[in-house]
Amino acid sequence: MKLRIKTVLLTLLVVGSMCWLTACGGDKTPYEVNDEKNYTVSVKFDANGGVFTTNTSVILDSYNISDMQADEDGYVEIPLITPDDEARGNDAFKATKSGYFLAGWYAERSENGKDEDGNTLYTYGEKWDFEDDYLEVVVDKEYSSQEPVLTLYAAWVPLFEIEFYSLEDGKLIDTYVYDPTVVKEIKAPALDEKTGAMKLYNFPERDGYTYQGAYYDEEGTEPIASIVEHYGDVDRKTGTAEDTVMKVYVDWMEGEWYHIYTVEQFLENASIKGNYEIHADLDFSGETWPSSLMYGKFTGTIKGNGHKFTNIEFKQTNNSKANAGLFGNITKKASITDLTFENVTFTIEKGTRVTGTAYGLFAGTIDDEATISNVNITNGVIQIDSNCYFGASDYSIGLVCGSGNAAVVSNAQITCVPTGDNPELVQITVEGNDVTVEISK
Repeated sequence: MKLRIKTVLLTLLVVGSMCWLTACGGDKTPYEVNDEKNYTVSVKFDANGGVFTTNTSVILDSYNISDMQADEDGYVEIPLITPDDEARGNDAFKATKSGYFLAGWYAERSENGKDEDGNTLYTYGEKWDFEDDYLEVVVDKEYSSQEPVLTLYAAWVPLFEIEFYSLEDGKLIDTYVYDPTVVKEIKAPALDEKTGAMKLYNFPERDGYTYQGAYYDEEGTEPIASIVEHYGDVDRKTGTAEDTVMKVYVDWMEGEWYHIYTVEQFLENASIKGNYEIHADLDFSGETWPSSLMYGKFTGTIKGNGHKFTNIEFKQTNNSKANAGLFGNITKKASITDLTFENVTFTIEKGTRVTGTAYGLFAGTIDDEATISNVNITNGVIQIDSNCYFGASDYSIGLVCGSGNAAVVSNAQITCVPTGDNPELVQITVEGNDVTVEISK
């Protein structure tokens, strides 16, 4: 019911307010226009260093109380409306101040020293509650709209800040500035269950690193759970704030890491630079093995945690790629550990120009400095089509790798067989890891 009363009263005061803002009335001042129309009781909203969205620092609401019902003591109660209340419709004005947010409107203001830039600081009192407070005026008293019966001051508080520091070296990485009246909570990064990547929310992105955890203290003893609890506080009674800037210490892991629980997560994030923590066995039946891995120079990390990649099929058809396998080239920066590949088929299809290439089920090439530990292949097959082009002998095909140390893959159970329209034309000789192919004309 109270809001309905406010809306009705607003229809009475808009004319006075609009005259004040637009200086209507010909040669007469807005005050004179208001007074002639009996809009004599006015309330001033002072943006107090800020500005309203109409590029004015003052709004004056004027009221005609002559037709309002007074109580037995001769007072009229007027419910006030905030400048940005939607009840004002098109006449709503939002107060803003760069770098600050509005703590509220106050009927009292007193100086409280200067800031470091020489600006006057204020302390406020008598916060106006627009839901429960009413302006009381004597109905038979003479008023002039030029002399407000009440001035409400906007109390501005600096925007809250979170400074993000590296837990490792204490360096400032980034700062997040926000209005706590708009942003109700700051989420800590969390794993995106769909993608397997870390969702940072309002935390900074650090190129080449992955979020590991965050702490309130630089020693890393007070971990942040799911929500950052900013210790800044606004004293609504005085319109002032304390500790608006807080520090958060973030622990990063080098590299772009993904936590993999599904095949879809692995395929969506497949990259030669990616780092993967595997948390489940993955069945690739019906899926396409990423070409970026099949042909690229892998520099990332896969922590298999004892899991399996099963039912992988991939084919060599691109004659512009010299090296191919589950991984085209495993570089010295790469690390693959504690992972088993089971039921893997690599087909070198007809028409493939094998000259100058290095092929292997696990990799085209493996750098001697790469970290390969507890990696197994069981039931692996390399199929060579009888219509491949072996124009010269400058190629290398291996069960595990075309070039490099095949012994890094333990318990390898791989065979190499002919396929195609005329498999009987293909003679395959295997000596250890090395595969020699002769195709009859």
